[in-house]
Amino acid sequence: MDTWRPKTENRLSNFDELPNQALLSMNELSQLSGRSRTSLWRDVMRGFLAQPVKIGSHTVKWRVGDVRQFLNGGVR
Repeated sequence: MDTWRPKTENRLSNFDELPNQALLSMNELSQLSGRSRTSLWRDVMRGFLAQPVKIGSHTVKWRVGDVRQFLNGGVR
């Protein structure tokens, strides 16, 4: 099945080229950061990682700009 959205590997390899407002899934964020889902949620609760954007009733995503700040050690 073809889709317009690049596969995770392509999006992550082009991470530096993504606009700050682009959205990343939990899976993509976990792969980028090397942290588990549980650790990422802990980071959100502690304020180290921005709150995700809620998409629908069961999906959340993070803005690339917030992820860049998190990966560079910045606290929100």
